[in-house]
Amino acid sequence: MKFSMLAIAATAMAASVSGFAGVHPVNQVRTFMPVTSLKMSAAVDTDTKVALQTAANEARGLAMDSIAAAKSGHMGLPLGAAEIGATLYGSIMQYNAKDPQWMNRDRFILSAGHGSMFIYSWLNIAGYELPMEELKNFRQHHSMTPGHPEFPNSEHNTPGVECTTGPLGQGVANAVGFALSEKMAAARYNTADHTIFDHTIFALAGDGCFQEGVSAESAAFAAHEKLDNLVILYDANEVTLDKMAEYTQSEDILARYAGYGWEVFDIDGHDLDAVQDAMSKAKSNKNGKPKFIKCNTIIGKGMPETEGTNAAHGEAGVPYVDKAREGLGLPADKWHV
Repeated sequence: MKFSMLAIAATAMAASVSGFAGVHPVNQVRTFMPVTSLKMSAAVDTDTKVALQTAANEARGLAMDSIAAAKSGHMGLPLGAAEIGATLYGSIMQYNAKDPQWMNRDRFILSAGHGSMFIYSWLNIAGYELPMEELKNFRQHHSMTPGHPEFPNSEHNTPGVECTTGPLGQGVANAVGFALSEKMAAARYNTADHTIFDHTIFALAGDGCFQEGVSAESAAFAAHEKLDNLVILYDANEVTLDKMAEYTQSEDILARYAGYGWEVFDIDGHDLDAVQDAMSKAKSNKNGKPKFIKCNTIIGKGMPETEGTNAAHGEAGVPYVDKAREGLGLPADKWHV
């Protein structure tokens, strides 16, 4: 079942509202997509949590099936960050899947662009015009699902992709630029009577992103400019490409970002309550500080043979996809939503 019909509808009912702000219920739930973020309590309601977890596992299934079909790709991030995606697209971000160019939409940037099936899975589940056939064509020439997300161009036109990412750390800098542009637009066009721009920029990044100088430089700049409309989500899975992260890094990254002037959070990235609470606070707290949420995750979660190891980073889990799908409670039919 589509996220717009499962998780979003359940979220709306759990919060005792009739859908999303400015949208009236109609016969087909699929016709209303999140035009603005749902107002929910910090703790996730039980029914909502079940729906969000179901969506998270279905997103895991889409990523596994697409990467297995291509025999190429990066499975670790989409599986490890599934609860983050469910919370972003299910309750936190304001967007309209039927109007992906809506000016005041929240922006999501996947700095760790190698984990591209994360964003493709969620765009499909959230109702963007990214057909399942395109997920099945992952990493194929001329498909809408290239190996790294690409801004619409002559080769790819994927709605919901805000910018091209892949070079590690660059997506963090891109997000800083997006946040700065929102602040500039708000200062120029908002009035006391009309708020035209008040959106938030979210970026998901991994260990490799924070090892690059471009992310450090842009982070310092973001704090200096008081970009409190920026939320960086750190997929802290303790793994890099070919070795556990402990072999190459030992810094206190929260202290580093706090030193820049960011507000920092340290959470369990698989705990829907914790993820919801941190993201809600980060989005609503306009205190002049950009936000850094360290989401402690298990890379490749849901695939016992590889999860928590550097083997989960790429496609090493392909032989175990069917077993993992069964363990997640997914049906035998591939690409199930």
